[in-house]
Amino acid sequence: SDDGLTVQLPQFIQDYHEWWYQTGIWTKSAWRGVVTHKQPMDAWNYQEVIHRMKPCVVVEFGTRFGGSSLFFSAVMRGVHGSAPHKVFTVDIDHSHIDKQAFEEDNVELLKAPSASRRAQQRIVELREELGGGPVFVILDADHSKDNVILELQMVTAVMREGDYLVVEDSNLDGHDNAVYPGWGLCPYDAILEFMAMNRGLYERDYNTEFMFGFTQAVAGFWIRKGGGEAVMNPLRENPYYDQ
Repeated sequence: SDDGLTVQLPQFIQDYHEWWYQTGIWTKSAWRGVVTHKQPMDAWNYQEVIHRMKPCVVVEFGTRFGGSSLFFSAVMRGVHGSAPHKVFTVDIDHSHIDKQAFEEDNVELLKAPSASRRAQQRIVELREELGGGPVFVILDADHSKDNVILELQMVTAVMREGDYLVVEDSNLDGHDNAVYPGWGLCPYDAILEFMAMNRGLYERDYNTEFMFGFTQAVAGFWIRKGGGEAVMNPLRENPYYDQ
């Protein structure tokens, strides 16, 4: 594409992607009976990345029903066993979360905006409490461009070399492979702007992104490089910072 981020897919892959999204199948995928809103091949990719990097914390912005939190809980328990680890999941609304998520001893839920200082500080604290290992971060909360930029600003500032970032739902709009043209400014636009202003802070993980042909996280698989550098913030005002 003209922006250099999207890759032209074979038409049969794009057709399947559009079918999968537009029929609403994505609203029905579940783990332990709880809806995840995850594309199964993305979920498979996530567990492979987690197995390779063995993060001490999985950070999930956007809990929704809790199905993906339960999925990450099972994967992390499989990787770490009884060794210390945590799934840290953040959402502004807990009214729809399945009770199973609250019963998992390796899942910590925070009711707060995903771009808040409380969420950011807790990521730092959990890494320290759990031995300082790598962190896997997935952004799947409010899909508006500005909110995702704010999330990227907040998490990038506390991520270190080798940490992993996934930005989901960048398949919606803004590029040739969009499944919902006309949706408006979305995570894809946030990725485009933030990464352009912060060249060198991340390396795109093409191999994982295209492992299974299509993904909800178009141009959304990134490995943190360096750590501690100044982050260029496209948005200077964060209305959620102190919430």
